[in-house]
Amino acid sequence: MFDVLGITFYGYGFLIGLGIWVAMEIAIANRGEVKKEVLEKIMTWAVVGGVIGARIYHVVDYWGRYYSTNLNKILYFWEGGLGIWGALGGGVLGVLLFCYFNKLKFLKFFDILVVGMPLAQVIGRVGNYINGEIVGKNGEPLFAYEGVLNLVLFGLLWKISRKQRKTGFVFGMYLVGYGVIRAVLENLRPTESVWKISGVPMAIIFSLAAVL
Repeated sequence: MFDVLGITFYGYGFLIGLGIWVAMEIAIANRGEVKKEVLEKIMTWAVVGGVIGARIYHVVDYWGRYYSTNLNKILYFWEGGLGIWGALGGGVLGVLLFCYFNKLKFLKFFDILVVGMPLAQVIGRVGNYINGEIVGKNGEPLFAYEGVLNLVLFGLLWKISRKQRKTGFVFGMYLVGYGVIRAVLENLRPTESVWKISGVPMAIIFSLAAVL
């Protein structure tokens, strides 16, 4: 946290914003024949939906342990607390709604938008490091492990996006790649720190669903 001209900036919030900007710039550079104006509108819907979805996921995850007794903190997302699967779900919903209202095919936009997401997530994990979050059962730096793997995933997505592929292929590769990363690393997280259904962490459920 730091102040500039009396305005307080939170490191986590700044890095999340930086990550979003990086992902958007990569999408614009990777848009092909899609008009920049159309893509910018779609990204606005995706970002708004993504932030809302990410916060809802996090609040539900930590409801019993924190937010049920700290209702005033629910909207303080800039202090930390955004769930990636909620962000993905909210972002997808935002894109679907925009495409529905404007009668556009959505898969090609997903292919464009997801290329920069792993890099944005790397930047977001730096924010987790600042907040002392995402560590393993024995203190393993899971944020760093995921960051490195996300860099590899970004390189893969960038490479395959440069070639002619079936519509939806890049999006599918992102879901599979990140799903595998999270499914593996989630097993290293402290069991008391994760949201579960029938004893299975929700992040693993979403990760496996993404892979399938």
